Amino acid sequence: MTSLITSLQHTRHGGFRLLALINLFLCAVPLSADEPSIEFKGVSGELESNLRAGLSLTAESCDAPAWRVNRLFRRADSELDQAARALGYYRIQLEKKILFNPACWQASFDIQPGEPAHLVNVDIVIQGEAQGDASFGKLLKASPVKKGSQVHHGQYEALKGEIERVAAERGYFDGRFVRTELKVDPQKNQASITLHYDSGKRYRIGNMVVDQQTYDPELLERYIKIRAGDPYDSTALANTHRGLADSGYFQSVSVKPDFKGAQNGTIDVQVVLEPIKRLAYRIGIGAATDTGPRLSLGYERRRLNRLGHRLESKLVLSQVDSSIGLEYLIPVQQPHIDQISFRTGYRHLDTDSTISDTATIGVRAVGNRNGWSETRYLDWISEESQIGTETTQATLLVPGISWAKTKADNRMLPRKGYRLSLELKGAEEALLSDVRFFQLQAAAKWIYPLGAGRLLIRGDTGLTLTEDFEKLPASYRFFAGGDQSVRGYGYQALGPKNTDGTVVGGRYLLSGSVEYEYPIKDDWSAALFVDAGNAVDGWNEELKRSAGVGLRWRSPVGPIRLDLAIPEDTSEDSFRIHFSMGADL
Repeated sequence: MTSLITSLQHTRHGGFRLLALINLFLCAVPLSADEPSIEFKGVSGELESNLRAGLSLTAESCDAPAWRVNRLFRRADSELDQAARALGYYRIQLEKKILFNPACWQASFDIQPGEPAHLVNVDIVIQGEAQGDASFGKLLKASPVKKGSQVHHGQYEALKGEIERVAAERGYFDGRFVRTELKVDPQKNQASITLHYDSGKRYRIGNMVVDQQTYDPELLERYIKIRAGDPYDSTALANTHRGLADSGYFQSVSVKPDFKGAQNGTIDVQVVLEPIKRLAYRIGIGAATDTGPRLSLGYERRRLNRLGHRLESKLVLSQVDSSIGLEYLIPVQQPHIDQISFRTGYRHLDTDSTISDTATIGVRAVGNRNGWSETRYLDWISEESQIGTETTQATLLVPGISWAKTKADNRMLPRKGYRLSLELKGAEEALLSDVRFFQLQAAAKWIYPLGAGRLLIRGDTGLTLTEDFEKLPASYRFFAGGDQSVRGYGYQALGPKNTDGTVVGGRYLLSGSVEYEYPIKDDWSAALFVDAGNAVDGWNEELKRSAGVGLRWRSPVGPIRLDLAIPEDTSEDSFRIHFSMGADL
């Protein structure tokens, strides 16, 4: 350091000022203080960690008085022996040394742990009504406490706690251990465990009190998964709470077992429900490069009657895509169907190549199938489209079905998760339609943690089968390009073109993206991405590509993205700015 400072003193440009800054920096950053050295020899891994954790000497600093360090050093034998026993080492031998230097002290422990004790007998018995309860069998099967395993006091105590936890969750409130014993023969390095648990009687649900006057009891039966007389099960209570909270009918939900009043093998449960407000109004303001500024207004009557019927309406206004819709929703209880709705709406779309006006009347059934959200629908469509210089008018009766699934570790900012969707739909000329077609659309997005950042992978594909593609209205054709497609190109600017050079949409769609996002400061992060895709009439046609950089902000209203994308196609703009808002999944 001295030679470095000396050389800096003789630099021609600002040498003395640089020297002053270095001196200031050295003064501002404290030098690391000496720390005691405590060395363990002959042990490693979990045993070393446990020995170090059980040694009081590790808490002392260099400034500690010598008398206190010596006192704790003398105590080390018993502390290390106790810590080793916790992991099954009952015959350790150790040699220890301590040395006091002017700056600090250092201690060393040379340990010969010997062979650990192993379990030669494990006697675990569940008595009472829980004897045949599969939950206990599953717990014991997963436990590491087994014949032949190494003695581990922590695992032994954890198993006792798990037995008591499962008993409480399953309603064995009078359960208790009638015998607990861990016997060790240090000379033979052998041990045995005895755990006998008497669960007693399993409590059942007594009175079910549901405190609400707003909805018909038949509606609530869909969400309340417990009945009077059922065996107590905390999982069933949690599912009831979750179902009521997720139903959309209640502002607050409380499912409370009366533990203090439990008697004669029964426990009462009180369900307290506060209904949501009857009316709800929503207003939203947003913006995106694809659609420009956007205003949305929503109105909802959430309690039309005691049967849980709802009425929703929504108006969306933007420069490119505007719509208005009305939907009447009815809860039902059928296999894979939770709700049926009747809807009507109107949409106006005005892009650089397409103008369309679409009226819709339809019915849909929404439910869940094997963890997937399933929607079955039948829509009557009347659409007038102007694609380039051509105008089409089509009336369609379109049945369809879709499945979607989203999973994330954090909905607002997932580090890991995915979104999958698949939709099938079509129309038949013999069934009130002007054109016969079948269409498939699939989309997927994955988010993976990669270092300090995230890797985002997206893919979209579509397929249309029809002999009269020119009769197909614009909303059933595929286009690519834009914020959520191939960045670097305009919204729906990619696809087959007519003789005038106007994009008219394609039979097929294929697009994908790979993006890496890296945090830079607080709620800000940077992104690098590569996009590729196109709407085509044949799978062998060329895909358009782009690459770029982006800035991300986790705002209070959700993620906001700003991207600069450069298209590979030199006939397009040299670069394009994209701005978008919304959840990642």
